[in-house]
Amino acid sequence: MDIDAADLIGVLDRAGIVAFAFSGVEVGVRRKLDIFGLLVMGSVTATGGGLMRDVVLGRVPLVLDNPDYLLWALGASLLASLLIWRRRKYPRFLLAIADAAGLGAFATAGALAGIQAELSVVAVVLLAILTATGGGVVRDLLADRVPLVLRSEVNATAAGVGGLAVWFAEPVSSGGAAMLGVSVAALVRVGGLAFNIHLPHPGGGEGRQGRLL
Repeated sequence: MDIDAADLIGVLDRAGIVAFAFSGVEVGVRRKLDIFGLLVMGSVTATGGGLMRDVVLGRVPLVLDNPDYLLWALGASLLASLLIWRRRKYPRFLLAIADAAGLGAFATAGALAGIQAELSVVAVVLLAILTATGGGVVRDLLADRVPLVLRSEVNATAAGVGGLAVWFAEPVSSGGAAMLGVSVAALVRVGGLAFNIHLPHPGGGEGRQGRLL
């Protein structure tokens, strides 16, 4: 028996929320924010993309309709803040895995939401990208820096490829499509980091960094 798309979106959203909360807190630490600022950065990063997706779809954002979304975001942000307060540094490879998994989960949730709304394949892919990168854009704007998605194209590409995979596989199985979408997006993201893949930067310089956050 196949899994309901709405249930899958809920599970994937929560997984993405936890993963992205950690990345938001880490950026906040770099900007030397206090504990309140860290919680805000983590929560905004974790929920921003899903909120944008739901607004585009013209529905009540799931983060408002499901109170536990915000609890997951705050809880993960608090945990990340406590680990930093105890001077527990995150290993870079764990951050990369969490980031890739969160991006894959959000991209898949966005694609499934578009399919559920009976949108075209182009719209499905765009929703995958928006859901996976929207929170990071808000995070970077709050941190007063150029959004990562505009400096490292592998983020949007990974989300788009994952969303396309979901669109192809969903008619066969929603559950299988979800697993495929998360895997494809995560692998493309990790591959981009490992091999420093990005679009050409005419000005050179910063485009060669291939940083995680």
